Amino acid sequence: MKINFTKKQYETLFKMVQYGYWVASDTENNKDFSEMEQYLNSFAKDFGMEGVQYVKEYDIYDLSRELEDQLHKVIDEYEEGVFRDKLAYHMARKEFAEESENHEYNQEKAFKRIMELEEKYHLHIEKEGLQKLKIEE
Repeated sequence: MKINFTKKQYETLFKMVQYGYWVASDTENNKDFSEMEQYLNSFAKDFGMEGVQYVKEYDIYDLSRELEDQLHKVIDEYEEGVFRDKLAYHMARKEFAEESENHEYNQEKAFKRIMELEEKYHLHIEKEGLQKLKIEE
């Protein structure tokens, strides 16, 4: 099968594959992902895309530092968002578990309370960042 791409479509697919490869490269499918990433990278020159070069010594298509930095900006923003979401999630669950020792919640009220607590932590993190976060022993 043959698929035709415009330059813009190729660049979009290239980014999607790079983001996906970053997330999935440590999984059991690493070989499959690596082969797809390399195959797609091999067409970069044909599409006039700068920042991908073939390294004969290692038989790979590698990204320039500049291109890698551009891609990692998006990845870093995503990871920061996931971290903050998970932090709020875990803090809310911890507080809810402590509250649950003294209160009975039905499923609906428990869900509502957890959402309230998550929102509290999201707002706190948004306002204060991580500056006031501390671990007590």
